[in-house]
Amino acid sequence: MNEMERRLLYADKPEPVKKTEEQNKYVKKFKEEREFDNIKKTTILNDIVRLRVFLAFCEELEMEPFELSTHDFVKFFNYLNNRRNCSITTQNKYFNLLKVFYRLLRYENFREFEIESNNRKRFTKYEKKHYDTIDFETYTKILKEVVLSNSRTKVRDALLIRVLWETGCRRSEALNIRYKDCDLEKGRFRIRDTKTYEERTVVVSEDTTKIVIDYIKQNLRRDADDFIFQNEVTFNGKRVKPDWVTAVFKKAVNKLKEDGAIPKGRRVVVHSLRHGRATDLLDKGVPIDIVKEILGHKSLETTLYYSHSKERKEKLLDEIQKLL
Repeated sequence: MNEMERRLLYADKPEPVKKTEEQNKYVKKFKEEREFDNIKKTTILNDIVRLRVFLAFCEELEMEPFELSTHDFVKFFNYLNNRRNCSITTQNKYFNLLKVFYRLLRYENFREFEIESNNRKRFTKYEKKHYDTIDFETYTKILKEVVLSNSRTKVRDALLIRVLWETGCRRSEALNIRYKDCDLEKGRFRIRDTKTYEERTVVVSEDTTKIVIDYIKQNLRRDADDFIFQNEVTFNGKRVKPDWVTAVFKKAVNKLKEDGAIPKGRRVVVHSLRHGRATDLLDKGVPIDIVKEILGHKSLETTLYYSHSKERKEKLLDEIQKLL
């Protein structure tokens, strides 16, 4: 089944999980065991949210967790992939959770599926994010470094970085913005080419909107289907190459590291802008479900990952659990 077919059959928003007494008896045992092991409260709460998804699936099958067969576990992970649109990383978290759950409750029926999965390397691929987030202060330092450079394209490059920060867009999404996607009266852009295949609308500040208006007047090609960020070397209206954006950003970051403005041990990349924007919005009190929509995430858990503040994450998990 391809992505388009999947979207026709299943809603992108996962079905809500209702708490039941049957779930509670397992959750209680699991929580007591984890607390006895001195596991952090935030980790336990996170695990319980996922555990309820699994227990609700067991109820769908009208089976107890200790009655499930290897094939039933296969069904569960297909359910996570197809109906809940879980990423590889999230599925790995469920796999690790079930290993702990079945070990703590001393049930043996998960063991066969675990061995088979390890042999077939089902849960060994991780969507690792090898970068650090940045705050507004660091972002402005990078922006200033680009503006003060000797590059002929520094205005375009700095504007692109500014758009990336304010919108939280992925690099490819910003580079693919065309004239027809712009509503410059409102400072809005329609993002079409997205990772999740779903269009969304993003906004920029009034100041950035004015700069965009002035900048795009200088483009050689300004038809509806032309990109707003054009390659100024080829003069053919083609979009800026992604590698160029990375190189410009990296050069600015390296200069700031040399000057001691950014710690040398930190890995700051273009995607750090997106990560930093998510954290900034959450810090300012924007609801996490709104941040999820702004960033174009499929899963709320992905948005939670973008928040590195332990205090905020714990508070959010407490609030989410109250709603379950």
